[in-house]
Amino acid sequence: MNHPIGFQMNMARNWCLDIAESCPAELADVQLEEFSNTIRWQLGHILTVAERMLFQVPFPSVSLPSEFTGWFDSGSKPSDWINQPPSRDELISLLKRQQERFLTLPLELFNVRLDPPFFGFASYGECAGFVIVHESYHAGKMDEMLRVVKQRS
Repeated sequence: MNHPIGFQMNMARNWCLDIAESCPAELADVQLEEFSNTIRWQLGHILTVAERMLFQVPFPSVSLPSEFTGWFDSGSKPSDWINQPPSRDELISLLKRQQERFLTLPLELFNVRLDPPFFGFASYGECAGFVIVHESYHAGKMDEMLRVVKQRS
């Protein structure tokens, strides 16, 4: 995809994946007192929000099971999990597949106006811009969490 939004989405996802893959599997579920969630939760949250913002508008499609919302939506937390969500490695695989999907989006899609707006965003490009900011924020949080958990291990 040769578009600034696509380039930035790819860059943010690569950063997220670099952090995720550098996290030992046994540390992905460490819950520190300073953080309300775990690295595995962060990965699932990034995946779930990007799926909602990029693939539910303007042409709805569903590729994640409905359980993902319960596990990873805003306000959820690992201590509330009843069923076991995907592992860190499974989430990394799903994030890579989602990246392949968003890299094939047609450039014209970023100009599509949304009526009514979706979560307050008036165009698909605005939704994609939110995904970039959101993913970057949570990748930064994962980086911070990983540094702290490694210091204490």
